[in-house]
Amino acid sequence: MTNEHALCSNRAMNLSDYIREQGAKKFAASIGVTERAALAWQYGTRKPRTELAQKIVAKTPVTYEGIYGPDSQKSS
Repeated sequence: MTNEHALCSNRAMNLSDYIREQGAKKFAASIGVTERAALAWQYGTRKPRTELAQKIVAKTPVTYEGIYGPDSQKSS
């Protein structure tokens, strides 16, 4: 666990806030995406694909709900 993750792990975060806190360049490098993709997620113009969302949830305090919104946990 990185120091940054340790500092944030006591609370769930949404993706935008986490990217803003870490910095888009640093976040992008840690997940393996471009800085442009990270910025698009931060500003809410795009959402990560499922495979990347799984990686984000595993490596950060961000939840699926923090990526896709409150309806993401509801089953139909």
